[in-house]
Amino acid sequence: MFMGEYHHNLDSKGRLIIPAKFRDQIGDEIIFTRGMEGCIFGYPQAEWQKNRS
Repeated sequence: MFMGEYHHNLDSKGRLIIPAKFRDQIGDEIIFTRGMEGCIFGYPQAEWQKNRS
């Protein structure tokens, strides 16, 4: 679990760039979505599918 406050910008297409140190730990199959109060939530594929149903 990542907790804390990180400030990043979106690119010209509205994409968030995930720092390499985070990508190395989370792998390739994470779904990111807007959370509450400007937060970003990340879910493993399996968890995302389970919650969508």
